[in-house]
Amino acid sequence: MPSSEHEPLVDVIPVAVFLSGRRRGQMEKLERETLRITRGPGAEIRFLTPDEEGAREYHATLHRSGATYELEVTPDRSVWVNGERVEESRILQSGDLVEIGQSGPVIRYRLYPAGAAWRKSITEVFADSVDGARADGLTTLGRGTRFLANVTRDLATQTSLWFRIWLLVLLTLLVVSVALLVVQNLRLQKRMTIEGVRIEGLAQLLEKARAQALSRDELLALRVEVEAALAAATERLEALEAGRGAVARIIESATPSVAFVQGAFGFNEPKTGKMLRYVETPEGIILFTLEEHGKIVELPFTGTAFVVSEDGLLLTNRHVAEPWFDDPRTEFAKERGLEPVLQRLIGFMPDVKGPLGLELVRSSDETDLALLRVSEKIKGLRALELNPTTPRPGDEVIVLGYPLGMQALVVRASPEFLKAATPDGDADFWSLARRLSEAGYIKPLATRGIVSQVSQEVVAYDAETAIGGSGGPVLDLGGRVVAVNAAVLEEFGGSNVGVPALRARAFLDKLQTLEK
Repeated sequence: MPSSEHEPLVDVIPVAVFLSGRRRGQMEKLERETLRITRGPGAEIRFLTPDEEGAREYHATLHRSGATYELEVTPDRSVWVNGERVEESRILQSGDLVEIGQSGPVIRYRLYPAGAAWRKSITEVFADSVDGARADGLTTLGRGTRFLANVTRDLATQTSLWFRIWLLVLLTLLVVSVALLVVQNLRLQKRMTIEGVRIEGLAQLLEKARAQALSRDELLALRVEVEAALAAATERLEALEAGRGAVARIIESATPSVAFVQGAFGFNEPKTGKMLRYVETPEGIILFTLEEHGKIVELPFTGTAFVVSEDGLLLTNRHVAEPWFDDPRTEFAKERGLEPVLQRLIGFMPDVKGPLGLELVRSSDETDLALLRVSEKIKGLRALELNPTTPRPGDEVIVLGYPLGMQALVVRASPEFLKAATPDGDADFWSLARRLSEAGYIKPLATRGIVSQVSQEVVAYDAETAIGGSGGPVLDLGGRVVAVNAAVLEEFGGSNVGVPALRARAFLDKLQTLEK
């Protein structure tokens, strides 16, 4: 090891460490009593005796002074030591940085114990690498590259044997760790590509989720397209709301209690808590991974819920609160040890500006029902009454909800609003809903129909609805809830169906019993 500047220099060997030029990284022992420092081709520093060829043109002379050397600068030549110009002479200390000529080649002067190998400490390796990179006069990127190259070379060749062994062990562990991560990622990708139909289903869900961010022009075009598709329903709604009879009053009274539900879910690995992520190749292929890179898979959804207690309880379908429920496109997750998890769940009430946080209280294992709770206390919430009796075929019903989700809300918004809601040209899934709420456009769509069939499990009716209307209240002409709309059931071909209010009441009673 080199001696300290403040320790006596005994039995040491002066060594020049080349930090720049063609001999970069080399060391040369200085043995003669007198040496002249010259610059050869390519700004290479050379140490010559006075009688050697080429020693006539020299920048400085080294005179032996005890265990070290005294540096004597030739008149009209410039030499810097540790960034200071030497005017005449100077005794060199171990660790001095010597620069020959303005912006010239650089060496490090060191004293090593006699009889010991010349090995650098970690501190010396980094100091030499920094000064060597700086002396080359490269760009910032070039200096950084040179520094890394210098460090790598010195650590591998000029440190102690034990350090190099430990460095080799650490590098081996690093390579093994990286290899294990790569293998793990490849295995996951291989598992995720098995049963391509189901993975294709997830990719389609992801594409649908990313399509929620629409440009202003797309929103305006969507408004025209959906408005045409819902023209009949819109006309019916306007006719209902324009009336002065019982139906109009029922709609007006129940509307403030019907919430627009908006959320997103993803998948995680229970053992590690890692979320499923995805990356897209330049070819447009979507790859899934559990590693900490890529975007988290976030699948947005919408639905409807309605107030069943003044303290903020909302009733909806289980497949709204847990949108992966009974969805074959998400079955791949269970088979691969992944679990669906809610990432975000919010609601919008017609008479409340902005989003309200929602939490899942309980979902039913017996029927398509779930209970949500508003996280904030909202004054004036009116609970809709659940009818204790079963409707009969031929009874008239009114369905309130948000069929087609955001699309139906966009239909009601004016072109001026859509332009104002997209100042940057785009509107994402979350910000557009918030702006619709603040502008007063969050109101359920009402449709009217006739009950066609009733059983203990379902109530079938012909009131128009669609995906997004799930979880909405089905009201009789007394304004009471006779069913919870569940449009996803398909076994009653052509008819829309809901869960009877009696089943909903039993679900609520069971929950209240468990809470006591």
